[in-house]
Amino acid sequence: MFDFSTVNLENLIIHQVGNKLRDEGLFVSPTVCEMKDGDVEELLLKYFLSSFKEEAFYKFFHETDIHLNELYMYISNIFVDRDSFYTQSINILKHLYEKSSHPQIKGGEFYMVYFTDCMVNEQKADAIGIFKTEKKETYLKITRYADEFFVGSDKGINIKKLDKGCIIFNIESNDGYRVLTVDAVNKGNSEALYWKDDFLQLTNVQDGYFHTENCLTVCQDFVENIYGEIYQADRKDKVVFMNEAVAYFDKHSEFNLENFVQEVVKEPELIEQFKEHKQNYDINQGFNTAESFSISNPAVKTMKKKFKNLIKLDTEFEIKMKRSTPETDNMQFIERGFDEEKGMSFYKVYFNIEE
Repeated sequence: MFDFSTVNLENLIIHQVGNKLRDEGLFVSPTVCEMKDGDVEELLLKYFLSSFKEEAFYKFFHETDIHLNELYMYISNIFVDRDSFYTQSINILKHLYEKSSHPQIKGGEFYMVYFTDCMVNEQKADAIGIFKTEKKETYLKITRYADEFFVGSDKGINIKKLDKGCIIFNIESNDGYRVLTVDAVNKGNSEALYWKDDFLQLTNVQDGYFHTENCLTVCQDFVENIYGEIYQADRKDKVVFMNEAVAYFDKHSEFNLENFVQEVVKEPELIEQFKEHKQNYDINQGFNTAESFSISNPAVKTMKKKFKNLIKLDTEFEIKMKRSTPETDNMQFIERGFDEEKGMSFYKVYFNIEE
């Protein structure tokens, strides 16, 4: 868990980085920026920090030795010697340029920031932020001279939209630090791999947030690929399964696999299928299978947004269901059947009053 409400921006350097494939080169700033305007500093803090909302932590890694991860070593040098901030920013800039060889990668401004007084996992820590601007937006510029107004345009950065960024907290240094990352521009695209995987070389921190998110992802994958395909569960049954899975995570603080399958999966044959599917999924993803862990409420909240309680029908109708809770159990008010005369499936919905 992290909190930026007390953070201070201590050092800022701005360079420029291009696309190596197009031989766009680098621009190295000759000095660290002097922060003289408090309003600008406040805007920069908002720009740099407001996009970090998910609490999924990562860490630096290397297949053989963490000390062979370039970013890990550059960052470690700064935490040991603050005076090396400028020199290491150039090393990190050059490293980013070497990894910017995908044809779709855009050039832009490179920022590196030293933060103090960050709260992370209930402890105060320094942090280093690395950010990149790739998009500029066009703004109208209204100027008044005497009694006339003139309309022009200019390009600038929208402080509500951070393109790429990461924040490295000075904790757990022997385990690759704790890192947050954002990539809004290439989210889900192949070229996005260069930021998280090639440039930063990050792997998941397998904590409560990670295991909660992963287990709910396993549930969704199970519903679609086993429960739906093999057991021919209809859309309503899938929604019921996921609602019960989410309800389990809502009402428990600790996850226990045996307890979960008894409450949610229920049928003995299906329980064995679920356990096997979870184990295979974790192995294929390279994760350690956890049969018990502390449930992360922020992770549950994040995953709820990804689940769609929607039944789409080929007759241009959609049925949207609010998430069921143990108190409401609204799934008892919808039934699925088949009309022999029409030769069509149907849903029957019960209610008392139209809202």
